[in-house]
Amino acid sequence: MTEESVKSTIITILTRLMPSYESNYWSQQPELFGAVPEFDSMTIVNLIGELEDNFDIELDDDDITAENFATVDSVAALIINQ
Repeated sequence: MTEESVKSTIITILTRLMPSYESNYWSQQPELFGAVPEFDSMTIVNLIGELEDNFDIELDDDDITAENFATVDSVAALIINQ
């Protein structure tokens, strides 16, 4: 799985979770945590579930940090390093 395919899947998930933002928004504005008002605790919980299902991984509590969920790139790095 390439970094680009991981990012593409993450963007698809984010677009589904926050439909007011189109996929091209996430490609141009990759910041998440603190930058998008809709990126709240419920969205993060839903995103974690989607990531675990889509990538067949299990994230530990230690993985759930503001740093790991700051940008699309940081989420992609977290997934790739699992």
